[in-house]
Amino acid sequence: MSDKFTNNVRARLYKQGYQGFTKDDYTSSALAVGCDDLDNPTKEQLSQAVDYLKEKATCQLSVTDERVEEKFLMQVESLQSETEVETGTLAVAPLDVGEMITKGASQMGVILSEQQINDIADSVDTSASTFDEILEQVEAALLAYADLRANQVDAKIDQTLTLVQQRVVNRHEQSRDKLSLGLTGISAALEDSRNQTKSQLSGILARLNAVQ
Repeated sequence: MSDKFTNNVRARLYKQGYQGFTKDDYTSSALAVGCDDLDNPTKEQLSQAVDYLKEKATCQLSVTDERVEEKFLMQVESLQSETEVETGTLAVAPLDVGEMITKGASQMGVILSEQQINDIADSVDTSASTFDEILEQVEAALLAYADLRANQVDAKIDQTLTLVQQRVVNRHEQSRDKLSLGLTGISAALEDSRNQTKSQLSGILARLNAVQ
């Protein structure tokens, strides 16, 4: 025969929609609320015991729900894995990416060294979900490399043009200075020649005057 504590707690739980507790559950609740006399419980002990068992039931239900949810998630993940295999999810090996880059570069008329191929391959995410995505990444990497090389060539051309321009300016200045120096020398020579001619004419006139 059940004791007063168990009967009262069971009745209160039933009214609140809770049932299915065992004798051990009621015993553990009595120990939890400190009810030593099961036939003479206080109202406070009964209320505490009801709350204790309700909380215990909620925890058990939560654990059960977590296990069900975990099992469900595992099934979903398994299904996703199977679906990915069926829909062509793949990971491309680095060697395959290198071959794709070499082929793409060849079609673009670009010859790459092994180091350049490796550098471009490092920028490609080989864990993409589809082959098309990897192809797009390879194409984007090649275009980026082509732009980089074009920019480097443009920079080299600009540098060369600047050097040529500086050389032309320098040589022009050198030629101008050389011409100026040459003209100065010619002018000096002509001046010397005129002076010598004047001197000679003066000498001749002096001798003619002396004869007369």
